[in-house]
Amino acid sequence: MKLDYILDHMPDEIRRQTTHKIFFPGESIVRKGEEARHVYLITRGTIRVSNEFASGQRFTFGTLDVPDLIGDLEVLAGQKLYSASTEVSTQCEVIAMRSETFLQWMRIDNDFALAVAQLLAAKMYPTSNEAGRVKFLPSLNRLQTYLLKRLGDIDTDLFILHTSRQQIADDIGTSVKTVNRGVVKLKDEGLITLLHGKITMNKAQQVAMKNSLIDE
Repeated sequence: MKLDYILDHMPDEIRRQTTHKIFFPGESIVRKGEEARHVYLITRGTIRVSNEFASGQRFTFGTLDVPDLIGDLEVLAGQKLYSASTEVSTQCEVIAMRSETFLQWMRIDNDFALAVAQLLAAKMYPTSNEAGRVKFLPSLNRLQTYLLKRLGDIDTDLFILHTSRQQIADDIGTSVKTVNRGVVKLKDEGLITLLHGKITMNKAQQVAMKNSLIDE
C-alpha cells in the first residue's frame, strides 16, 4: 500500500495523536534495549537496521524506507524493548505515535492493518531467506558476496565502492580488522584494486569476482 493512501485514510482521531519528526544522517531513531513505547511511520528517507552484540560488533541486517514502520514488530509481539537499533542514512521524516495509538489504528482501520501485515512480511522474508545463510559463510566469502551485491546490475568499466571499512564490517557482521584482511587478500588475488583506499573493480575483476564465488 502506498504512503499517500495510508495518510489520506488515516482516521482523524489517530491523526490528532501523532507528531511529525525529522532526523538527520547518523542520528538514531530507536536503540536496541530501549523501551518500545512508540511506533514510527517513515515518510521520507532511508534507515539502516542493526544489531549490537556484547563483543562490541554490530551487524547491519537491513534497510527501511518509505512507507516502512519502526517498532511495529515489537508492539505486535508484545515485547517491551526494541530488538534492534536504527540509524538514519539520509535525512528522514517520520510520523511518530504511541504504541497504544498504533494498535488503536489497526483495530479501527482494516486497510491499515493489512498494510502493516504486508510490510512485516516484506521485511521478514528476506531476513529469513538470506540472513542465516550469510551469517555462516566464511568472512572472505561474506565480503565477496557483499561487494557483488553492491555492484548489482551496474554496467560500468570501473566500479568504486564509496563505503567506509567500518560500515562494511557492520553490514557483514564482522570486525574492521577482518574486513581489512579480506581486502588485502582480494587485492593480492587481483580481484580488486585500491584507489586512494577505496575498493574498485574493473570489468575483468567484476567477472573474476563472480566466477570465484561460483567456483566455490
